[in-house]
Amino acid sequence: MAKAPPRKPAAAKAPADRAPAHKAIMAHPTRMPPLGTLRAFESVARLRSIQLAAVELHVTPGAVSQQIRSLEADLGVQLLHRRGNLVSLTEQGLRGRDNLSAGLRLLQQGVERMRTQVRPRRLRLTVEPALASNWLIKRLPHYRALPGALDVLLDPTKEVVDIARGEADLGIRFGQGRYPGLETINLFEDEIFPVCSPGYLALNPLKSPEELKHHHLLRLDWRATAPWPDWPEWLHAAGVLDEGDVVDAEHRGTVIRDSSLMLRAAIDGQGVALGQASLVADHIKEKRLVAPFARRLKTGFGYYLVYAYGADERPEIKLFRDWIVVEAKRE
Repeated sequence: MAKAPPRKPAAAKAPADRAPAHKAIMAHPTRMPPLGTLRAFESVARLRSIQLAAVELHVTPGAVSQQIRSLEADLGVQLLHRRGNLVSLTEQGLRGRDNLSAGLRLLQQGVERMRTQVRPRRLRLTVEPALASNWLIKRLPHYRALPGALDVLLDPTKEVVDIARGEADLGIRFGQGRYPGLETINLFEDEIFPVCSPGYLALNPLKSPEELKHHHLLRLDWRATAPWPDWPEWLHAAGVLDEGDVVDAEHRGTVIRDSSLMLRAAIDGQGVALGQASLVADHIKEKRLVAPFARRLKTGFGYYLVYAYGADERPEIKLFRDWIVVEAKRE
């Protein structure tokens, strides 16, 4: 009888609990909290205020507080000490603040670079109308003559344009320099002093500030921007009025709500105006206006160039920024 062929030894079975090498499960990276909660915390940590963070992020203070609580719950640590409207950072909050600010800044710069893959043909500039007509418009040809300069789409408006959201590339705003979420460069510290036309002064000589109480005064209506110094404050600073005195009602003059119109009235010889230094400089150089007295009064306001964080990485923004800063310093 023929012998049966020898059996091949059975292949050894892999242990049931060992997966093949190519099916090994990779470890998951640490899960990140939602970006919105990190943005809320970074804004509060930088501004030290839930209210200011809410303005910057265009949400309510309650929404910011909810985002912070959500982040604290996610991380299992307390990030803020809250005492009424005041907030301060805990030790854990301080540990992450600087890295978060740097990281979010890099994210914003990356977004800006993606937006500018195609070079724009226009630079969108929003500016307060009085500065546009009395200072900027005359100087724009100097900017356009620069190599690499773009055409400017000039939007003279008193409305607040949302530059951070891309409604304009840059802005020149009149105020006190607090613009959350935007880079801010002071162009002019505002001062006021009396100005009038040479013709008005020839017909109505002014030998001392005391005589202004008997002249027709042109006044700007600043009800929407307070506190703004007016004639009583200037006259008090010049030693004409004691504190609390007011200009005689019959000599209060004309009240105008627009700076350019008030200066137009002064140029036309209708009275004496309190001119803003940045707005009357060219009129004085070209002898449309004269300043009878040297006394100036600081207002606490100024004109500020503003643009989104990281926008100056774009060559066209940097070019305009550098030009206008130099131009303003010439005044």
